[in-house]
Amino acid sequence: MEPRRVLVTGGASGIGADVVRNFCSVGDDVTILDRVRSTDPDVRSVIGDVTAFADQQRAVAEAAPQGRLDVLVANAGIHDGGRRLGSGDSAEMIRGFTRLLEVNVVGYVQSIEASVAALRRANGCVVLTLSDASFDVQGNGSGAAYVAAKHAGLGLLRAAARDLAPDVRVNAVAPGGVATALSVERGGQTTPVIDDPDALADRLAHRTLLGRGARLDEISAAYLFLASAEAAAITGQVLRVDGGLSA
Repeated sequence: MEPRRVLVTGGASGIGADVVRNFCSVGDDVTILDRVRSTDPDVRSVIGDVTAFADQQRAVAEAAPQGRLDVLVANAGIHDGGRRLGSGDSAEMIRGFTRLLEVNVVGYVQSIEASVAALRRANGCVVLTLSDASFDVQGNGSGAAYVAAKHAGLGLLRAAARDLAPDVRVNAVAPGGVATALSVERGGQTTPVIDDPDALADRLAHRTLLGRGARLDEISAAYLFLASAEAAAITGQVLRVDGGLSA
């Protein structure tokens, strides 16, 4: 079989980088769209911003030179650092809220719009990165903007599954708490969300049925499954990989 053509947004770090590693491990041809280059020499990197449609189109052209794309993983995102409504400078809050929606929601829409023709030609699939914040507003460290964006992502998943059927399947993975390179943009500065992975692991040990959160390799395996032939009858669904956090 020929290698699948795979495009991953936000594939240079965090969950995205592990998803890239997993697709590469089975021989797929992987391209990323990110603001920095992948450290994997076997990965094709397109430097750009997911909020720029021209960058999305360039990434699709690189990933699918024959006009056929097998898998789109819309993953790029930022966090709000848990900022609550009414907690300070309103103008700054609104700017941050708008920027987060542009990246985490409109960025996903642009990824789908840029790649839909190539996905249809290949009868391909889309896998979105959602979150436990797509379902819950308590205890996950998310502020109003991140919760709103991830709830919007859930609605986008369902609408996209309807609109692209039967040619393209659309599903999502919703990880629970996991220590990744997800960042916060505030005041022109970018900082990591998680500065103490051990403290996060300790909190999850008391909240999940399994007594731990999911590892990155366990999360990325869910993307590989949803993109596989074994998942050919699955669309419009969310696979929650959270150690039983949601049970």
